[in-house]
Amino acid sequence: MDRQKIRWKVFLRFNVLVSLFVLLFLTLACENGLTQGGKQLEPETVSQRMQIKGKISVKGSEPHTYLCLSTASRTDYRLAGELKDLIWTRFQQEMMTLEGVVSKEALGPGFPAEFIVHKIVKQASE
Repeated sequence: MDRQKIRWKVFLRFNVLVSLFVLLFLTLACENGLTQGGKQLEPETVSQRMQIKGKISVKGSEPHTYLCLSTASRTDYRLAGELKDLIWTRFQQEMMTLEGVVSKEALGPGFPAEFIVHKIVKQASE
């Protein structure tokens, strides 16, 4: 009878230890997600706010198309930001002046610099 009690106590202690280790593991695994929850980091800007004039167009092939502002010096900027959809639907093939910041530098052909549009300054005529 004493052996059964001893086995039962060892079994209970083992179950408690396993449960504590599982709880500790889950707590550590979720710690990063819980501490970062709700925080949205702003993209780092490469430049200060500036104005760029150019022609709006859609470049690339499906499914990798992007909205682009091409300047007279043949520099392309991939447009981003809240105003991107408005520009995409209303101002394709138009000359425009946009205000914003360059958030990413160009990486080479097919990977233009990214320009976050903050304001449409004016719609220019060609």
